[in-house]
Amino acid sequence: MRILQLIDSMAVGGAERMAVNIANLFSKENIPNILVASRSNGPMNDFLLDKESFLCLHKKSFSDFKAFRQLISTARNFKPTHIHVHDSSVFWGVMLKQFLPSSKLVWHAHYGGFSGNDQRFGNKIKFIAGSIDAVITVNEELKDWIEKELPKIHHVAYIQNFPDLPVAVSRQHTAEVILCLANLKPPKNHHLLVNAFLEFVAAYPGYKLKLVGSTDNPVYLSEIQEMISRNGMEDSIHIEGTQLNLTPYMEEAQFAVLSSDVEGLPVSLLELGLGKVPIITTAVGQCEALFEKGEFGYLVEPGKKEELLGAMLHVAANISEAKNKAELFASHVSAKFGNMNFLGKYTNLLNGLS
Repeated sequence: MRILQLIDSMAVGGAERMAVNIANLFSKENIPNILVASRSNGPMNDFLLDKESFLCLHKKSFSDFKAFRQLISTARNFKPTHIHVHDSSVFWGVMLKQFLPSSKLVWHAHYGGFSGNDQRFGNKIKFIAGSIDAVITVNEELKDWIEKELPKIHHVAYIQNFPDLPVAVSRQHTAEVILCLANLKPPKNHHLLVNAFLEFVAAYPGYKLKLVGSTDNPVYLSEIQEMISRNGMEDSIHIEGTQLNLTPYMEEAQFAVLSSDVEGLPVSLLELGLGKVPIITTAVGQCEALFEKGEFGYLVEPGKKEELLGAMLHVAANISEAKNKAELFASHVSAKFGNMNFLGKYTNLLNGLS
């Protein structure tokens, strides 16, 4: 195998984390690989073990021919057996494949909304499906959607994301902190979490809510900031922005909450799992299956403030129970979502391509 990965940017996000985790796994296993960011560099570059096998094209638009020619040149020199593209990079991947006809194109679909009403560019995939040799999905629902909607793609596999925490997390000195690891953008529904927290602090006034994630969506950021200001919660709700070192946040958090309307298989939940942080999450994407219907954490229906509030109050009042679930989840993540589990399934998929 010789793998060229293509992703839009190196910003902090689930797909970007997985691209870096995969690149590092390949490097550790001596699998020749190169990671190409088409649009922009970013913080996730700091986590790459082999920075010599990274390239940023700095493309300015979809039709940036100069950047695309550089991609073609890089690919021809590298001679990949497989082009592994993440999310929207599939479109450039299809074009690149025309210049490398012996390479196989593998699309890594991370966005859970493809299988629902919010499909982003999902419908456009139908026009290029015949050029895609295989798809990796991050949950079973996505796999079912692709098999139904894109029958031209004959190889579809659900392969679980895997986490990669650089250092061990010590939780000896937690505080009254609720942690949310999610980029500030509409599918993550921070509005729901903030509204629930406003009522939660009436019962537990000492708690603080920390929102860790990129703030690249100015409209969404402004809405959350306005909610905080309107309710006089500046001392209790902190927007931390992008943070590369998550360890201090995991070490202090009493528990974590993910209030998303849409998810695939969140890498953040796997990282929190390895950190043994108790978790409340909405039952979207692969989250319900991931938590074994509540054995390893607390599940609530998306968009239901009272249900989310009830779970938060329950966890705050039953920390020992929540910690026990977190311990079980940590063992589950280590056993079922390790990097070698990913590599085995990945290799089987690629070996099955004619």
